[in-house]
Amino acid sequence: MTTLISATLAAAAALASASPAWAQSASIASRADCALRIESSASNWIIQGYDPFATNVPLGTFDVVFNNEGGAACAFNPVFLVDQEPFGLAKAGHTGRVTYTLLDQFSNSNATPLSGRTIARATQRPVVVQPHSQQLVRFQFAADEDGLVADGLYSQRVTLVAEQQGRGDMLASRSLVLGVNVLPSAVLGLSGQYRRNGGQALVDLGELAEGIAPVPLQMTVASTRAYRLEFVSKNNGVLKMANADWSVPYQLMIGENTLSLASTANYNSAGTDPTRDSLPMRFVIGSVAGKRAGLYSDLITVSIAPR
Repeated sequence: MTTLISATLAAAAALASASPAWAQSASIASRADCALRIESSASNWIIQGYDPFATNVPLGTFDVVFNNEGGAACAFNPVFLVDQEPFGLAKAGHTGRVTYTLLDQFSNSNATPLSGRTIARATQRPVVVQPHSQQLVRFQFAADEDGLVADGLYSQRVTLVAEQQGRGDMLASRSLVLGVNVLPSAVLGLSGQYRRNGGQALVDLGELAEGIAPVPLQMTVASTRAYRLEFVSKNNGVLKMANADWSVPYQLMIGENTLSLASTANYNSAGTDPTRDSLPMRFVIGSVAGKRAGLYSDLITVSIAPR
């Protein structure tokens, strides 16, 4: 009985010592293959703070590191896939999509998933990562600025796939969000019969007469959303003669709206969509009967705010 027990223990011991050797052999075989992992400093590739009325362009560069933890070289092409939605950046609550481009700067090739995936090209330079090494690949992401008309986030989720060269097998993948964050922004302009003096627009109303002054002016507005214009008159809606008590009342017409400048006057744009407006701007002169001849003037400050 003692011998039998001893034999059983010896067999068990032999079996136990063989098991780690088998596992080690399998692990070595696994590590002998390409074992790729994709790392990115950010899972959201967002171009932040884009102002459609400034001189900056919606463009950014983002880096990806391909790590090969295996014992064989990995040769592949980076491919972007769009999953179950049309190509293009979308904004919540808005129809339509904004096109964009992705440039693979490692191979200097177009990686844009126009048809739902990056188009493979036979002449494309593959990425080759040697065993226990890594390779950085930089991508340039640019959006079509003509489509970025409203403020907010335009985005699309894509998957970056390392596709084995010649076979098409997926060696690794990573989900990413591409996007542009558009700032609320607006610009004011003036066109027509005026001249500039430093930072001010000077409007000559000519010889004052009761009624609408015959001065052609247009106020131009470009905004990423509906807006409110505010008009503040230094003299509270009157043209004053310098160093005298003489004055002439007047009102301001913006479009078809007549505004009293006795206090802050407001003009609200129609609708809620981003807009580009050209608004006729006219001055309605009050009674000039019995007024002393001379130069009458006022200063109007115009500001714009989103609604």
